[in-house]
Amino acid sequence: MAVDLPRGRKAVFNTFTGSLVVVNAPTWRRYLKAGCAIPTRPETSSEDLSLLCSKGLLVSKAVNELDMVRLRDQAARFDAGKLGVTVVPTLACNLSCRYCFESGVQAAGHGKTLTRDREEEIVRHIAMAARGKRALEMCWFGGEPLLTAEAIARISARLIPACDQAGVKYSAVLVSNGMLLSRDVVRLLRKCRLKFMQVTVDIPASEKRDRQGRETAEQVLDNLAFAAQRLAVYLRVNVVRDDKAGFDALYGQLLRRGLHRHLKTVFFAYVFDPECGGRGRFAAMTYPAYARIVARERPKARALGLPVGTDFRPTQVGCIATTRFNMVIGPDGRLFKCTEDVGMAERAYGSIEPGSPVKLANLVPWLVYDWLQDPRCIQCPVLPECDGGCPHIRLFQPGQFEAMRYCEGHLQEIKDRIREWATHNVKRNGRRAAAVVELTGREAALVG
Repeated sequence: MAVDLPRGRKAVFNTFTGSLVVVNAPTWRRYLKAGCAIPTRPETSSEDLSLLCSKGLLVSKAVNELDMVRLRDQAARFDAGKLGVTVVPTLACNLSCRYCFESGVQAAGHGKTLTRDREEEIVRHIAMAARGKRALEMCWFGGEPLLTAEAIARISARLIPACDQAGVKYSAVLVSNGMLLSRDVVRLLRKCRLKFMQVTVDIPASEKRDRQGRETAEQVLDNLAFAAQRLAVYLRVNVVRDDKAGFDALYGQLLRRGLHRHLKTVFFAYVFDPECGGRGRFAAMTYPAYARIVARERPKARALGLPVGTDFRPTQVGCIATTRFNMVIGPDGRLFKCTEDVGMAERAYGSIEPGSPVKLANLVPWLVYDWLQDPRCIQCPVLPECDGGCPHIRLFQPGQFEAMRYCEGHLQEIKDRIREWATHNVKRNGRRAAAVVELTGREAALVG
């Protein structure tokens, strides 16, 4: 994908390799403009040509790049050496967000929480599934998982030494709304070997309210002032609708608490209309509208000193729900492939109970899911980065991508990120007259 830069330059990004190269107009016209074909032999290649080939921006006609994408995807999806487990210890939550994808099952009275007996069964099931693996990657999800912080600590205290003894690398992440992130809970989580935790706030702040209708942002940020100095915290900013004053207020609150020095990163997230959410309570903005807001807010937040990164790398695998060795365990012990299905018994493919049958009709569609069958994806320049978007939407919400104008907005978002990465990080090093420049701290070289 190519993006125009000032002075006639272009930023060229390979969504498969993650390489970014900035070229001047003559280099673009000679090597990279659509329809270019360069008859050459490796031993006669120029330095520029060798660089472009090494970054994957020029490939031999004999190479089928779609096959390379498919190979990478299949290798990651069926990697038997790594086990991914998401545990949903409770469907209950202390907040009442309009866009919550679990509000449907919660409203139906399924806000279940695991029991002590179920904890033992979860430990046994995960320990057996992790045998022979090189790594176990845990995720604690909800509902609000910190409603069961002690259960998380108990399960972790059993799994961590078991993995250490078996030579299995253990890591965990936790997703929380941050309201229960007290000092005691932080001390508890420090023993759970968290790689990081993700905490969410909303724009506008009024979107995230507790069960009594009170706004929660101030309390969450107060909690983070302590937690972010002791745990790796990613702050997710859910963009529900545009609110310039709300963004500015959030930045000011983060700076006043010194969180710009302690948070690992701040990132902006799109909020979509979920299948099992509160119907009639929430209507998502279109993806192009979200992309325009983020293109405005990312540079602004970074200029204030907030940890908003500029690098942009494609994912190495699509949604983990489509991988073979990944499971989601609900509080009742049922097994799912996607967190959005937890609480919907008809979507479960099995159970952690010994000898329980596997419901292939609910498992196989995830494992054979192939976004490369969509002719629109095959023609898309960001195909390796996007992986076709959310498979749950494709499987259970037909027409949703078109309604949110996902493809149009995502394409624009990636162009904005490429332009931002190139213009912010490039600096000249004077190695030659042609002005070869490099991204600070990055591998990718840029030809100016």
